[in-house]
Parts: sequence; structure tokens; C-alpha cells
Amino acid sequence: MKEIKSVASAPGKVLWIGSYSVVFGGIGHVIAVNKRVHAECRISNENLFETSYGIFKNRGNELIESVLNQFRVMYGNIPKFHVKLINDPEFIINGRKSGLGSSSAATVALTACIFSLLSGENNPDEVHKIAQRANYERQKGIGSGFDVASAVYGSIVYRRFTSIEKMDYYVKPLRINKELVMAFIGESFDTVSSVAEFVKKKDDPRFKEIMSMIEEENKFAIELIEKGRVEEAVEHVRLARNMLVNLATEVVNVKIENDLTRKLEEIAEREGAIFSLSPGAGGESVVAIGDNLERVKEAWSKIKGISVITLKEDEGLKFEV
Repeated sequence: MKEIKSVASAPGKVLWIGSYSVVFGGIGHVIAVNKRVHAECRISNENLFETSYGIFKNRGNELIESVLNQFRVMYGNIPKFHVKLINDPEFIINGRKSGLGSSSAATVALTACIFSLLSGENNPDEVHKIAQRANYERQKGIGSGFDVASAVYGSIVYRRFTSIEKMDYYVKPLRINKELVMAFIGESFDTVSSVAEFVKKKDDPRFKEIMSMIEEENKFAIELIEKGRVEEAVEHVRLARNMLVNLATEVVNVKIENDLTRKLEEIAEREGAIFSLSPGAGGESVVAIGDNLERVKEAWSKIKGISVITLKEDEGLKFEV
């Protein structure tokens, strides 16, 4: 056991291909972004967890405990830790989560930090498996794990595992090399509850039919991106997104867009973005993708109540010490 500190960081994400369909085994593409969660861990004589959400003694919050429980299963008794788990500021804007995946990035950064201390190894594949189990148990099986995978591996093509025991997920690195800008609206969105509503409809014949059509469009899009034809891929992404919005509204009875998100998307594409959408579960932000987004940033910045954040594509997990 290494009696030194361990330092790791993991990126946030933007899911732009897949959205709800990844929960049901659909293909997705997620972009890792340069807003990171940083973890520093030391073995200590007491448990002390300093986080962006407060200080916890003896026992951590739900996220921390979900990670520690995985190591208790692996090692039995584990030592006490002094942990610093700090988010880049853009994960929280005006007191609200910005939707960039801070929980998954924190899960991965903390897992990597403790794994390095206990094993003496920096092994991203093992960190990924441990972090996926922690995330799965914390969310009670809701979700796909794409954000955990991206926090480890960076920008990736992802397909969900069929079971947490098999860990038979599909992960393939794939960067888009485009600029990203996010407009944060400031409305919190309950992703887990929204996904649960989709799950309720998973056996509906119309739900299955539309999801199958969405999957085909997403596959076409990813094949084109792999060939470097991102602009062509966008047309398939847009078609899949429109089908998803209709599915959510007409079959699931969940709103994943609203008047403001549509307005922001229209402005972005009018000002030069090749594509713009409310990513992931939808609702709290809009992301624009393109080659030169200065006009998009300028136009969005004029809208009252909108916080505009410039993002860059980033690598995945970093072991920093």
C-alpha cells in the first residue's frame, strides 16, 4: 500500500448522439469536455472529505459512500482517507448544476484516486469497472453509464452493458474536433425521474418502433463521423433528435425541449453552428457545435438570464501524481 497522496481528475461530458436511447442499448456518442473534477486522496487517521458541496467527517455523502463501498467489497477493511474532491467552477452556475456530468466525473476521479492508493496501479480499465458499479448501485440501475465511460476514456462511441455483472459495454474513442459553446438556462432537470418515465413505456410497440428508427439514424451519424464527415452526420443526428422529441411528447409524456431551448437552438444554427441541441436528458442547457462560434456566443449573451460557457473537447481520466 502506497503511503503517499494520489491525485486524479476526470472530465465532464456532452451527450449529443443517443440521449435517452442509450439507456435501452442504443448507440451513442459523448464528447468529453475541459471542465474537470479533481480528487486528491491521502491515507489518514480519520475520514475527512472536503468537497465542492461541503465538508463531511467520518462518513461521506452518497456519492463518496457508493465508491467506498466498492472498495470495501474488494478489500474488506479499508483505511481511512482524507479526500479533497473539487469541481471546476462551471459545474455549478448560480447555485445549480450545469448538466456537464459532475457526479460521474467525481465518481471516476475519486475511484481512480483511491484505487491508485490501495493497489499502487494507475489502471483506467479497472477504474472504469469500479466506477460503473458504484454509479449503477447509487442510481439503482437507472441510466446507461455513458457519462462514467466518457469520464474515463474521453470522447467515445458507447453502447450500454446488458448487465452490470457482465460489463459487456462497447467503448470506442472518437473525437469530433469541433468547438462547443453551452448556454445554461438555470433550470434544474431531474434526469433519473425522466429516464424512469421512458422505462415505463419500453414495451409499448410504438415506443419500440420509434426507438429502432432512432437507432438507425444514430448509427449512420457515427459511421459518418468516423469517416470525418461530421457535417453530413449532423443531418442524421437532427432527424433522430426530432423523432426522440416526438416520442417523448406523444408516447412518454415527458418534455425534453421547451420554447427557450428551441429559441436558443435556432439562434445558434442561424449564427453559424452546424448543430445545436439540449443535450442528455434535456432541459437545463443548450449546446452549440461548430468551427467558429463567436457569433453564437455573442447572440446568446444578449439573452437575459443565460450564462454562456465556452467548452473544448478534452481527454479522459488523468492520474496526475
